[in-house]
Amino acid sequence: MPNHWSSVGLDLHLEVDAAGRRRLGLESALREAIRSRRLASGTRLPSTRALATELGISRGMVTAAYSQLTEKGYLTTRPGSGTSVADMPTCRPQARSRRIPSPRLPFPVTTCAPGFPM
Repeated sequence: MPNHWSSVGLDLHLEVDAAGRRRLGLESALREAIRSRRLASGTRLPSTRALATELGISRGMVTAAYSQLTEKGYLTTRPGSGTSVADMPTCRPQARSRRIPSPRLPFPVTTCAPGFPM
């Protein structure tokens, strides 16, 4: 069996613009795949060499895209273990606290707390 990233069942479905900025296109495509949860937390990504070969771009572009996404917190790297998708926090709605009625004040009160219109 060939040592190729797509042979392990990971299909990234990345489309990199050949005419434009390829590194930015790759970075954007990976970021969107992570945000949309197509790439789940902990998913191991292909090596820079394998992905560069598959996409027909330079290894330096893939390395730069991986580095940028690692700096932004989307990916994690460990020497000798490869690159994987970082644990992404899930957005949960904040629980609303019950409001305690306050005595009437002679002036209007404005609150900037989340969930309260101004």
